Amino acid sequence: MLDLDIGRVRVAQFFIGMATVIIGLIGFLSAPTKEYDGIGVVVVVLVSLTTFPVSLRWFIGGWPTPKALVAYVVYADVSIAACLLLKQDLLTAIGGTVLFAVVTMFAVIAVRPPVYWMHMAAQVVVLVIVSVRAALNDAASVWVVAAHTLTMLLMFVAPMILVIYVNELRSRAQESLVDPLTGLRNRRGLFAAVETVFTNLQNDRSVEMSAVVLDVDGMKHVNDTFGHHTGDAVLVDLAQHLRAVTANKWVVARLGGDEFACVSVAEPGTLEPDIDAVVAALSDTRGMSGLSVSVGSATTETHLETSEQAVLLLLRTADAEMYRVKSARRHTDYRGSAPG
Repeated sequence: MLDLDIGRVRVAQFFIGMATVIIGLIGFLSAPTKEYDGIGVVVVVLVSLTTFPVSLRWFIGGWPTPKALVAYVVYADVSIAACLLLKQDLLTAIGGTVLFAVVTMFAVIAVRPPVYWMHMAAQVVVLVIVSVRAALNDAASVWVVAAHTLTMLLMFVAPMILVIYVNELRSRAQESLVDPLTGLRNRRGLFAAVETVFTNLQNDRSVEMSAVVLDVDGMKHVNDTFGHHTGDAVLVDLAQHLRAVTANKWVVARLGGDEFACVSVAEPGTLEPDIDAVVAALSDTRGMSGLSVSVGSATTETHLETSEQAVLLLLRTADAEMYRVKSARRHTDYRGSAPG
Protein backbone atom coordinates (compact mmCIF):
# COMPACT_ATOMS: atom_id res chain seq x y z
CA MET A 1 0.00 0.00 0.00
CA LEU A 2 0.99 3.61 -0.38
CA ASP A 3 2.85 4.93 2.68
CA LEU A 4 1.58 8.48 2.20
CA ASP A 5 -0.13 11.02 4.38
CA ILE A 6 -3.84 11.68 3.86
CA GLY A 7 -3.26 14.75 1.66
CA ARG A 8 -1.04 12.88 -0.78
CA VAL A 9 -3.38 9.92 -0.82
CA ARG A 10 -6.16 12.28 -1.93
CA VAL A 11 -3.98 13.51 -4.81
CA ALA A 12 -3.14 9.93 -5.81
CA GLN A 13 -6.82 8.98 -5.70
CA PHE A 14 -7.73 11.96 -7.91
CA PHE A 15 -5.27 11.00 -10.65
CA ILE A 16 -6.27 7.31 -10.53
CA GLY A 17 -9.91 8.35 -10.80
CA MET A 18 -9.10 10.63 -13.75
CA ALA A 19 -7.19 7.84 -15.51
CA THR A 20 -10.17 5.51 -15.04
CA VAL A 21 -12.57 8.09 -16.47
CA ILE A 22 -10.32 8.78 -19.49
CA ILE A 23 -9.94 5.07 -20.29
CA GLY A 24 -13.73 4.71 -20.06
CA LEU A 25 -14.27 7.70 -22.38
CA ILE A 26 -11.83 6.26 -24.91
CA GLY A 27 -13.79 3.01 -25.00
CA PHE A 28 -17.17 4.75 -25.02
CA LEU A 29 -16.29 7.07 -27.91
CA SER A 30 -14.59 4.39 -29.98
CA ALA A 31 -17.42 1.82 -29.61
CA PRO A 32 -19.69 3.25 -32.37
CA THR A 33 -16.81 3.50 -34.88
CA LYS A 34 -15.61 0.96 -37.41
CA GLU A 35 -13.25 -0.48 -34.80
CA TYR A 36 -16.13 -2.53 -33.36
CA ASP A 37 -19.19 -4.28 -34.74
CA GLY A 38 -22.11 -6.39 -33.53
CA ILE A 39 -21.84 -7.67 -29.99
CA GLY A 40 -18.47 -5.91 -29.67
CA VAL A 41 -20.19 -2.52 -29.62
CA VAL A 42 -22.51 -3.58 -26.80
CA VAL A 43 -19.75 -5.13 -24.71
CA VAL A 44 -17.43 -2.13 -25.06
CA VAL A 45 -20.19 0.34 -24.21
CA LEU A 46 -21.15 -1.65 -21.10
CA VAL A 47 -17.54 -2.02 -20.00
CA SER A 48 -16.91 1.68 -20.56
CA LEU A 49 -19.97 2.64 -18.51
CA THR A 50 -18.63 0.68 -15.52
CA THR A 51 -15.63 3.00 -15.33
CA PHE A 52 -17.77 5.94 -14.19
CA PRO A 53 -19.00 4.50 -10.85
CA VAL A 54 -15.55 3.00 -10.28
CA SER A 55 -13.88 6.38 -10.82
CA LEU A 56 -16.47 8.04 -8.57
CA ARG A 57 -15.40 5.66 -5.80
CA TRP A 58 -11.82 6.90 -6.24
CA PHE A 59 -12.92 10.53 -6.13
CA ILE A 60 -15.11 10.45 -3.02
CA GLY A 61 -14.10 7.31 -1.08
CA GLY A 62 -11.21 6.53 1.21
CA TRP A 63 -8.09 4.64 0.21
CA PRO A 64 -9.25 1.09 -0.65
CA THR A 65 -8.33 -1.99 1.34
CA PRO A 66 -5.59 -4.28 -0.04
CA LYS A 67 -8.21 -6.71 -1.38
CA ALA A 68 -10.08 -3.86 -3.08
CA LEU A 69 -6.83 -2.69 -4.71
CA VAL A 70 -6.23 -6.17 -6.11
CA ALA A 71 -9.84 -6.26 -7.33
CA TYR A 72 -9.30 -2.93 -9.10
CA VAL A 73 -6.22 -4.23 -10.93
CA VAL A 74 -8.11 -7.36 -12.01
CA TYR A 75 -11.10 -5.24 -13.09
CA ALA A 76 -8.84 -2.94 -15.13
CA ASP A 77 -7.02 -5.84 -16.79
CA VAL A 78 -10.22 -7.69 -17.72
CA SER A 79 -11.91 -4.53 -19.01
CA ILE A 80 -8.97 -3.46 -21.17
CA ALA A 81 -8.39 -7.01 -22.45
CA ALA A 82 -12.06 -7.41 -23.45
CA CYS A 83 -12.07 -4.14 -25.37
CA LEU A 84 -8.80 -4.89 -27.17
CA LEU A 85 -9.70 -8.46 -28.13
CA LEU A 86 -12.99 -7.26 -29.65
CA LYS A 87 -11.36 -4.60 -31.85
CA GLN A 88 -11.64 -5.07 -35.60
CA ASP A 89 -8.66 -2.83 -36.33
CA LEU A 90 -5.95 -5.12 -35.04
CA LEU A 91 -3.06 -2.66 -35.41
CA THR A 92 -4.80 -0.13 -33.18
CA ALA A 93 -5.53 -3.01 -30.80
CA ILE A 94 -1.78 -3.59 -30.52
CA GLY A 95 -1.27 0.11 -29.82
CA GLY A 96 -4.13 0.06 -27.33
CA THR A 97 -2.22 -2.32 -25.09
CA VAL A 98 -0.34 0.78 -23.90
CA LEU A 99 -3.29 1.22 -21.51
CA PHE A 100 -1.92 -1.75 -19.58
CA ALA A 101 1.19 0.32 -18.85
CA VAL A 102 -1.00 2.87 -17.06
CA VAL A 103 -2.37 0.14 -14.82
CA THR A 104 1.15 -1.21 -14.30
CA MET A 105 2.38 2.11 -12.90
CA PHE A 106 -0.41 1.97 -10.34
CA ALA A 107 0.00 -1.74 -9.58
CA VAL A 108 3.74 -1.49 -8.94
CA ILE A 109 3.18 1.15 -6.27
CA ALA A 110 -0.08 0.05 -4.66
CA VAL A 111 -0.21 -3.78 -4.55
CA ARG A 112 2.01 -6.68 -3.55
CA PRO A 113 4.66 -7.97 -5.98
CA PRO A 114 2.83 -11.25 -6.85
CA VAL A 115 -0.18 -9.21 -8.02
CA TYR A 116 1.71 -6.92 -10.38
CA TRP A 117 3.79 -9.80 -11.74
CA MET A 118 0.54 -11.60 -12.61
CA HIS A 119 -0.75 -8.36 -14.13
CA MET A 120 2.39 -8.04 -16.28
CA ALA A 121 2.08 -11.65 -17.41
CA ALA A 122 -1.57 -11.09 -18.37
CA GLN A 123 -0.78 -8.00 -20.43
CA VAL A 124 1.93 -9.86 -22.36
CA VAL A 125 -0.52 -12.70 -23.09
CA VAL A 126 -3.10 -10.23 -24.45
CA LEU A 127 -0.44 -8.51 -26.57
CA VAL A 128 0.69 -11.83 -28.03
CA ILE A 129 -2.90 -12.86 -28.86
CA VAL A 130 -3.66 -9.55 -30.56
CA SER A 131 -0.35 -9.59 -32.47
CA VAL A 132 -0.84 -13.15 -33.72
CA ARG A 133 -4.37 -12.28 -34.86
CA ALA A 134 -3.03 -9.22 -36.68
CA ALA A 135 -0.39 -11.28 -38.46
CA LEU A 136 -2.82 -14.09 -39.40
CA ASN A 137 -5.45 -11.64 -40.68
CA ASP A 138 -2.93 -9.65 -42.75
CA ALA A 139 -3.65 -6.45 -40.84
CA ALA A 140 -0.19 -5.36 -42.02
CA SER A 141 3.05 -6.99 -43.06
CA VAL A 142 4.66 -9.29 -40.54
CA TRP A 143 7.46 -6.75 -40.06
CA VAL A 144 5.02 -3.95 -39.28
CA VAL A 145 3.15 -6.15 -36.79
CA ALA A 146 6.46 -7.17 -35.24
CA ALA A 147 7.56 -3.54 -34.97
CA HIS A 148 4.31 -2.54 -33.25
CA THR A 149 4.56 -5.51 -30.90
CA LEU A 150 8.17 -4.81 -29.95
CA THR A 151 7.29 -1.16 -29.32
CA MET A 152 4.58 -2.22 -26.90
CA LEU A 153 6.92 -4.69 -25.23
CA LEU A 154 9.33 -1.82 -24.64
CA MET A 155 6.46 0.11 -23.06
CA PHE A 156 5.81 -2.89 -20.81
CA VAL A 157 9.48 -3.16 -19.84
CA ALA A 158 9.73 0.50 -18.79
CA PRO A 159 7.83 -0.05 -15.51
CA MET A 160 10.39 -2.72 -14.60
CA ILE A 161 12.75 0.14 -13.75
CA LEU A 162 10.05 1.47 -11.46
CA VAL A 163 9.69 -1.98 -9.87
CA ILE A 164 13.39 -2.06 -8.98
CA TYR A 165 13.33 1.53 -7.75
CA VAL A 166 10.16 1.13 -5.66
CA ASN A 167 11.41 -2.11 -4.10
CA GLU A 168 14.67 -0.41 -3.12
CA LEU A 169 12.81 2.55 -1.64
CA ARG A 170 10.49 0.22 0.27
CA SER A 171 13.44 -1.73 1.62
CA ARG A 172 15.22 1.40 2.83
CA ALA A 173 12.03 2.88 4.24
CA GLN A 174 11.32 -0.35 6.12
CA GLU A 175 14.80 -0.37 7.61
CA SER A 176 14.35 3.21 8.83
CA LEU A 177 11.10 2.28 10.57
CA VAL A 178 12.31 -0.83 12.42
CA ASP A 179 14.28 -1.14 15.65
CA PRO A 180 17.30 -3.29 14.71
CA LEU A 181 17.57 -4.99 18.12
CA THR A 182 14.00 -6.19 18.68
CA GLY A 183 12.57 -6.14 15.16
CA LEU A 184 9.65 -4.05 16.41
CA ARG A 185 8.82 -0.67 14.92
CA ASN A 186 10.78 2.29 16.22
CA ARG A 187 9.17 5.61 17.19
CA ARG A 188 9.05 6.78 13.59
CA GLY A 189 7.67 3.42 12.49
CA LEU A 190 4.94 3.65 15.11
CA PHE A 191 3.70 6.99 13.76
CA ALA A 192 3.91 5.72 10.17
CA ALA A 193 1.93 2.56 10.99
CA VAL A 194 -0.79 4.46 12.85
CA GLU A 195 -0.97 6.97 9.98
CA THR A 196 -1.53 4.06 7.59
CA VAL A 197 -4.34 2.74 9.79
CA PHE A 198 -5.94 6.18 9.80
CA THR A 199 -5.61 6.42 6.02
CA ASN A 200 -7.34 3.06 5.59
CA LEU A 201 -10.14 4.16 7.94
CA GLN A 202 -10.88 7.42 6.12
CA ASN A 203 -14.40 8.48 6.95
CA ASP A 204 -16.23 11.40 8.54
CA ARG A 205 -16.61 9.74 11.93
CA SER A 206 -14.31 9.94 14.91
CA VAL A 207 -12.36 6.89 16.06
CA GLU A 208 -11.12 5.64 19.40
CA MET A 209 -7.40 5.27 19.93
CA SER A 210 -5.69 3.58 22.86
CA ALA A 211 -2.07 3.41 23.90
CA VAL A 212 -0.27 1.20 26.40
CA VAL A 213 3.21 2.34 27.44
CA LEU A 214 5.61 0.24 29.51
CA ASP A 215 9.20 0.09 30.62
CA VAL A 216 11.34 -2.43 32.47
CA ASP A 217 11.84 -1.94 36.20
CA GLY A 218 15.48 -2.01 37.24
CA MET A 219 16.91 -2.08 33.73
CA LYS A 220 19.83 0.15 34.65
CA HIS A 221 20.85 -2.27 37.40
CA VAL A 222 20.87 -5.16 34.89
CA ASN A 223 23.05 -3.23 32.44
CA ASP A 224 25.45 -2.07 35.15
CA THR A 225 25.69 -5.47 36.84
CA PHE A 226 25.52 -8.00 34.01
CA GLY A 227 26.42 -5.92 30.96
CA HIS A 228 24.48 -4.47 28.04
CA HIS A 229 24.40 -7.79 26.20
CA THR A 230 22.22 -9.16 29.03
CA GLY A 231 20.10 -6.02 28.93
CA ASP A 232 19.64 -6.48 25.18
CA ALA A 233 18.53 -10.07 25.75
CA VAL A 234 15.91 -8.83 28.23
CA LEU A 235 14.58 -6.35 25.68
CA VAL A 236 14.39 -9.00 22.94
CA ASP A 237 12.55 -11.33 25.31
CA LEU A 238 10.07 -8.56 26.18
CA ALA A 239 9.53 -7.75 22.50
CA GLN A 240 8.59 -11.37 21.81
CA HIS A 241 6.20 -11.30 24.74
CA LEU A 242 4.59 -8.11 23.40
CA ARG A 243 4.00 -9.75 20.03
CA ALA A 244 2.30 -12.69 21.73
CA VAL A 245 0.15 -10.52 24.01
CA THR A 246 -1.06 -8.14 21.28
CA ALA A 247 -1.58 -10.94 18.71
CA ASN A 248 -0.98 -8.52 15.79
CA LYS A 249 -4.04 -6.46 16.79
CA TRP A 250 -1.93 -3.52 18.02
CA VAL A 251 0.88 -1.46 16.55
CA VAL A 252 3.85 -2.35 18.78
CA ALA A 253 7.05 -0.29 18.95
CA ARG A 254 10.18 0.26 20.97
CA LEU A 255 10.23 3.98 21.71
CA GLY A 256 13.81 3.93 22.94
CA GLY A 257 15.89 2.41 25.72
CA ASP A 258 13.67 0.04 27.69
CA GLU A 259 10.41 1.85 26.86
CA PHE A 260 7.80 0.24 24.61
CA ALA A 261 4.37 1.26 23.35
CA CYS A 262 1.32 -0.45 21.87
CA VAL A 263 -1.29 1.58 19.97
CA SER A 264 -4.67 0.48 18.63
CA VAL A 265 -7.33 2.32 16.60
CA ALA A 266 -10.94 1.14 16.35
CA GLU A 267 -14.57 2.17 16.43
CA PRO A 268 -15.56 4.01 19.63
CA GLY A 269 -16.52 1.77 22.53
CA THR A 270 -14.83 -1.38 21.21
CA LEU A 271 -11.32 -1.19 22.68
CA GLU A 272 -11.84 -1.36 26.45
CA PRO A 273 -11.79 -5.19 26.75
CA ASP A 274 -8.60 -5.36 24.67
CA ILE A 275 -6.90 -2.67 26.76
CA ASP A 276 -7.76 -4.40 30.02
CA ALA A 277 -6.46 -7.71 28.70
CA VAL A 278 -3.18 -6.22 27.43
CA VAL A 279 -2.54 -4.21 30.60
CA ALA A 280 -3.29 -7.25 32.80
CA ALA A 281 -1.02 -9.53 30.77
CA LEU A 282 1.84 -7.05 30.78
CA SER A 283 1.48 -6.11 34.45
CA ASP A 284 2.05 -9.78 35.34
CA THR A 285 5.08 -10.05 33.07
CA ARG A 286 8.35 -11.30 34.47
CA GLY A 287 11.26 -11.12 32.07
CA MET A 288 14.04 -13.63 31.59
CA SER A 289 15.86 -12.12 34.57
CA GLY A 290 12.74 -11.89 36.72
CA LEU A 291 12.27 -8.19 36.08
CA SER A 292 8.80 -6.68 36.22
CA VAL A 293 7.44 -3.92 33.99
CA SER A 294 5.49 -0.78 34.79
CA VAL A 295 2.46 -0.22 32.56
CA GLY A 296 0.34 2.83 31.84
CA SER A 297 -2.57 3.22 29.44
CA ALA A 298 -4.74 5.95 27.97
CA THR A 299 -7.64 6.19 25.55
CA THR A 300 -8.98 9.08 23.52
CA GLU A 301 -11.49 9.76 20.80
CA THR A 302 -10.04 11.63 17.85
CA HIS A 303 -10.58 12.60 14.23
CA LEU A 304 -8.52 11.27 11.36
CA GLU A 305 -7.11 14.65 10.36
CA THR A 306 -5.20 15.01 13.64
CA SER A 307 -3.75 11.53 13.95
CA GLU A 308 -0.08 12.38 14.64
CA GLN A 309 -0.88 15.05 17.20
CA ALA A 310 -3.40 12.73 18.83
CA VAL A 311 -0.85 9.90 19.03
CA LEU A 312 1.74 12.19 20.63
CA LEU A 313 -0.72 13.43 23.23
CA LEU A 314 -1.98 9.93 23.93
CA LEU A 315 1.54 8.55 24.41
CA ARG A 316 2.35 11.38 26.82
CA THR A 317 -0.79 10.62 28.82
CA ALA A 318 -0.06 6.89 28.94
CA ASP A 319 3.59 7.64 29.79
CA ALA A 320 2.52 9.82 32.72
CA GLU A 321 0.23 7.04 33.94
CA MET A 322 3.06 4.52 33.63
CA TYR A 323 5.37 6.68 35.77
CA ARG A 324 2.58 7.15 38.31
CA VAL A 325 2.28 3.35 38.57
CA LYS A 326 6.06 2.99 38.86
CA SER A 327 6.24 5.67 41.56
CA ALA A 328 3.39 4.07 43.51
CA ARG A 329 5.11 0.69 43.31
CA ARG A 330 8.40 2.12 44.58
CA HIS A 331 6.58 3.82 47.43
CA THR A 332 4.84 0.56 48.37
CA ASP A 333 8.09 -1.39 48.18
CA TYR A 334 9.81 1.21 50.36
CA ARG A 335 7.11 1.09 52.98
CA GLY A 336 7.08 -2.71 52.89
CA SER A 337 10.83 -2.90 53.45
CA ALA A 338 10.93 -0.28 56.24
CA PRO A 339 11.50 -1.60 59.76
CA GLY A 340 8.39 -1.91 61.83
